[in-house]
Amino acid sequence: MEFYQKLNLSIFIGSLLFLVGCETRREALGSDNEIRVICSELDKKDIRKFLTAIFTDTIYTPEPEPLYYLKFSDPETYNNLKTQAQVVVAAIARDPGNSGYQLVKRLLPPDQFADTEFADPVILSKDVNALKQLFMVINAGSEEQLMETVKSKKNFIRKQFFDQFVDRQSRYIFGDDRNKKLEDSLETEFGWSLKIPWGWEIIRASKDSQFVWVGKEMPFQWIGIGWEEGNLVDDELKAGDYIWSWPSSHYGNIQFNDYKFEMKKSSYKDHQAWRAQGIWETIDTKESKGGPFRSYVFYNENNNRTYHLNYLIHRPGRDKSIFMRQLDLIIKTFSISQS
Repeated sequence: MEFYQKLNLSIFIGSLLFLVGCETRREALGSDNEIRVICSELDKKDIRKFLTAIFTDTIYTPEPEPLYYLKFSDPETYNNLKTQAQVVVAAIARDPGNSGYQLVKRLLPPDQFADTEFADPVILSKDVNALKQLFMVINAGSEEQLMETVKSKKNFIRKQFFDQFVDRQSRYIFGDDRNKKLEDSLETEFGWSLKIPWGWEIIRASKDSQFVWVGKEMPFQWIGIGWEEGNLVDDELKAGDYIWSWPSSHYGNIQFNDYKFEMKKSSYKDHQAWRAQGIWETIDTKESKGGPFRSYVFYNENNNRTYHLNYLIHRPGRDKSIFMRQLDLIIKTFSISQS
């Protein structure tokens, strides 16, 4: 049913664009952590409730930041916002004076409008008004009808938004101008590879201390990679001690804070791993710094080594969640060379 609705919406909107002038679609605009929600003030509270129930992730930086910011606009702004990267057009109140209701009625063909009004109220499609775009229409007969779909649709919707984020950000981060010279030198010297964006450089690297630190400024984005002989992953206490003591041992004047510290079993590609995240801070420095961090610790059987992949951000007073997600994409390009 979901695929049928997505296909119908794409065909309908595509036909509409053809009729009004065969315009050539360009790539969608806007930030990848913003969802443009177009609805009337009458429906705003209920639509926010639904979308908040779908997009529940929060990153502590140390202040809580959502992965996606909901930006609400009136239906009259539709033509100006329809080419944004993530667009939601929504209506619930069946009031002829509801401008959001009238907009949804114009966008959907009559049979699809009726289907959503009384059955499945959510349609999600791609590349409707622009390339690399997600376009969602919500046409619910009641708030109860809409909220009843949260459980069944949550994972599906989140995956579409996550996949789009990865696609759009990967092309931005890992373009042809990335630092391939640095990538090659790291693989030659240390036996592993990492995709390095343009503008990044080595801050510290030592084969003897089995540690490499790369990063950039404005905002400060740092990645530290370390390795130890043997398996430190099977024992939770040993893995926890290793992660907790690692920043002061390798960065020197940095430590992890116990505020919002979390460590749990995870995976890194095909390896069992521990994932830790929380807040880092500087120690005994005149100019204090801090921000969010995340670590992956996993054991590689082929060379009998435990690897620690860690990233840090410092961007006081400004949004950091999108940069955290960028670093997660970078760290997951780490690959151990075959010997």
